[in-house]
Amino acid sequence: MKTKALLFVGGQYISTIEFYFRKLNETSFVSAADSGAEMLKSLGRHPDLLVGDMDSVSQETLQWCKGRGSLVLIYPPEKDDTDTQIALQALEERGFSNVEIFGATGLRLDHFMGTLASIYGLRHTLKATIIEENVEIGMVSREMTLFVNRGEIWSLFPYGGQQTIVSLEGFKFPLTDASLDYGKPLGVSNETVDEEIQISCKGGTALYFRWLKRY
Repeated sequence: MKTKALLFVGGQYISTIEFYFRKLNETSFVSAADSGAEMLKSLGRHPDLLVGDMDSVSQETLQWCKGRGSLVLIYPPEKDDTDTQIALQALEERGFSNVEIFGATGLRLDHFMGTLASIYGLRHTLKATIIEENVEIGMVSREMTLFVNRGEIWSLFPYGGQQTIVSLEGFKFPLTDASLDYGKPLGVSNETVDEEIQISCKGGTALYFRWLKRY
């Protein structure tokens, strides 16, 4: 199975250009959903795969991608799935197990929520994470172990409607089989105190925000 792909979507890009160049240099397969191709063009990199209804990407950029060998999959504008959802499914079908998503934050919070729903829907077969220079947003349904920097701020929330039972190791406020409940923000603003942390879910799914820069 292939490992990791990058996915550029049509939201707001809040990181430095150097950050995106570094990410492009780390991964060989790059994809875009609709106007995410505009960001890639500005970076001088065509997507290996471009999907969507193409209602927000310019014809100039679309032809630029085709001319450089991008595989372009065009869908009708009236559809049930978002362009991001279709792109994630296309990457999963091509054997990728890990996708880093860029441009998913910004002013359109409804699109952001839609991306979270897509990540949740594919969580058992695809690890998809929203990443920018200052924040990483993802989900844990079973167990996750990561090497981190001490002093990172993490917030966890229940997601998906089921009771979420979590255990945390390597945090200032460790938890053991604690229930993350809707209406009770127990998981907000924890802090890493070790260089290796573990998040375990016995039930439900935890949505996490990992802040790589303090605010």
